[in-house]
Amino acid sequence: MTGFVIREYGLLAREGLPSSISTDLNRQVIPASAWDWLLTEACGDGEHKQLVRPRKADGHLHLQVLNYVGSVTTPCGTHIEILPKHSEHSDEASLLCGRRLLIKMLNRVYGLNMREFERAHLQLFKQPLPEVLIGHFLLEVKQLVRRGIRADYRSQRDETTYLRGRLQIAAQLRQPPGRQHHFQVEYDDFLPDRPENRLLHSSLKQVLRWSQSLENQRLARELLFVFDDIPASSQYRNDFSRWQLDRNMQHYRACKPWCEFILNEQTPFTLAGAHFGQSFLFPMNDLFEKYVARVLERQLATGFQLREQAASRYLIDSHNDKSLFQLRPDLLIRTRAKPVAVLDCKWKLLDQNKNHVAGNDEKTYGLSQADIYQLYAYGQKYLGGTGCVYLVYPKHGRLSQPLPVFHYDKYLSLHVIPFCLDDDHFCLPSGDAPEWIFQDELS
Repeated sequence: MTGFVIREYGLLAREGLPSSISTDLNRQVIPASAWDWLLTEACGDGEHKQLVRPRKADGHLHLQVLNYVGSVTTPCGTHIEILPKHSEHSDEASLLCGRRLLIKMLNRVYGLNMREFERAHLQLFKQPLPEVLIGHFLLEVKQLVRRGIRADYRSQRDETTYLRGRLQIAAQLRQPPGRQHHFQVEYDDFLPDRPENRLLHSSLKQVLRWSQSLENQRLARELLFVFDDIPASSQYRNDFSRWQLDRNMQHYRACKPWCEFILNEQTPFTLAGAHFGQSFLFPMNDLFEKYVARVLERQLATGFQLREQAASRYLIDSHNDKSLFQLRPDLLIRTRAKPVAVLDCKWKLLDQNKNHVAGNDEKTYGLSQADIYQLYAYGQKYLGGTGCVYLVYPKHGRLSQPLPVFHYDKYLSLHVIPFCLDDDHFCLPSGDAPEWIFQDELS
């Protein structure tokens, strides 16, 4: 399998272009068969989401990767890993840091419980993203097997030559002549065939198909041998709903989010077409929003609650007795059921030194005018036109401090704040900190 690493909004060139075209995290030259497949299957068709779009650069047609991160494999065996664009650098250190950042975000958002992740050396992140994730999953299953596979009583019906369990009277009366000495019985048998083990079996089979690492393949085969007498799950959703979380199953808890992740029950994103391959892709905007929410949950001051994707307000209160244009801020902070702050998360590299595009002295820093309007609507409808609304962007070299406050009027203001992904904190002005966050979380 041929592997390539690129990041969001990078360019994919078709093999056969002049060799003078440079390749790095921002541009890769991939085989013609892979390029043609992406052009056909991943440009979106109205029903399926778009992963790439055609774009001309240096006189040649390229495919530009959009804001999805993760991994995709084409039918010809070309593996493309897409990393977050979190800095302007494109060297190997940026590749390793980008891979580490993505795994860190997936770990927090999907509850993958990678306990040793924070202590991991950068050498670990020289492996392709799927192999890092598969390796962590296999270690979790290995720990589970060491503590013992749980079994459960299952009702069995059988015809035996001896009486076992409960005699099925109706079935016994229907026995044909000459077979009255056989008993129609029902009994409980203690078997490992239970939903949790079926899902683990299915997940192990899936990662064995995906993995290209000899070490991961070896461990997956060893673990599959343990589950050999247990059927794989044929109904994922039904088995997940029956996953038990009682005291006897505590050592299974760490594996559940992994199974959901691997079996696509959390539905990150898949490509259209007949070939899906090893494809797990995540919209980076959504991943950043969910990551900020998970961090903020732990940093809220006492008495405040966080609600994601609130949907209780409309832009138009009444039109023909109906409300229109629902307003859904990313994050809403409340206290005593009263909204006190609205936050919207944007995965974009702002520039605190960027001048207004029209060339005057007013600075817009790369902010979207539509976002400014949207936050104003949130402030009016959720905060009653009084208070603060926030736009949260990733912190990087050219956005290290909060921007000067934008005042809509004397009652409502907009704060544009960086969020540091290295140590998980909001870069808020220490002299004017909001009451909803612990003071020791400030930069």
